[in-house]
Amino acid sequence: MNAAYRQLYIFQQLLSDHVVVKAQLAAKFTVTPRVIQSDLSQLKTFIHEQQLFYDLTYHRQLGGYRLDVTQDTISKQAILVLIKVLLASRSLTKNETDQTIDSLLNLIPKPEQREILPIIKNERFYYQPVTNGKPLLTLIWQFSQFIEHHETVTLRYRNQLNQQHQHTILPQAIIFSEYYFYVVAYSQDYHANRFFRLDRIQAYAPAKAHLTRSRAERFEDGELRRYIHYMQPGERMTIQFEFRGIVEAALDRFPTAKIKARYPERHSVLIEADVFDQGAKMWLLSQGALVTVKGPEKLINNIKAELATVLSTYK
Repeated sequence: MNAAYRQLYIFQQLLSDHVVVKAQLAAKFTVTPRVIQSDLSQLKTFIHEQQLFYDLTYHRQLGGYRLDVTQDTISKQAILVLIKVLLASRSLTKNETDQTIDSLLNLIPKPEQREILPIIKNERFYYQPVTNGKPLLTLIWQFSQFIEHHETVTLRYRNQLNQQHQHTILPQAIIFSEYYFYVVAYSQDYHANRFFRLDRIQAYAPAKAHLTRSRAERFEDGELRRYIHYMQPGERMTIQFEFRGIVEAALDRFPTAKIKARYPERHSVLIEADVFDQGAKMWLLSQGALVTVKGPEKLINNIKAELATVLSTYK
């Protein structure tokens, strides 16, 4: 997880009136408390330089940092940031995006709205949502309520092969990743946690049965984000690869990554990381000649086979 994402996450938590605790953030992102302190310092500088109407303050009685509002309304700078993030996500339909942008703009005075409109005009005009075309705002809210009230749900789901199946699940978290919203849920069929893309849910209703989980089956979203990429499950393993690209790009992609060796003569480093293999393989293959996987042997053979298949399509 890169520093920009980490700081945006912290800022979003603060804007949502959460108290952020340094030790908890360090554990969530698997970094040292010093790194989180640096993030907080940079956010404090950003707030000051952008003249946002907030004070980032440590509250001893709460044991963490809170964003204290210095005026009654959200700032135009924060509204602009939220709109930019929304447009970049491409996750909502055009209508939902327009409605959300208009609702955000209505939180600030008309003169400030007129300042923002030219900045987002071009990006808003050319906004292209992802291809599913399904409205999501109501669905996200409904499944958030299922999670809040620990409700079991029966749903009809269309998988990536366009096959429809019925599942009984216990929703546990909603996660956004790579343009899509997912509900992470305990599945009765698999007796394990599974990912369901929200736009592929065809129908749903509260279930009569009530699912329960053992302690080992409980879901930790922070733990998941340490190991999974592109929301692709698979086998968890420790991998090593030599990387000849921008080192930060690899370290930011894999939150568990460590540099095990440096090869100045080859302008490369050896990186080790704990991952789920399917998502990790997708990223490794995307780096082309910048990456050479060193282990485990199972992953090396898997990637060789994938590359051979790719090459055969060009014959």
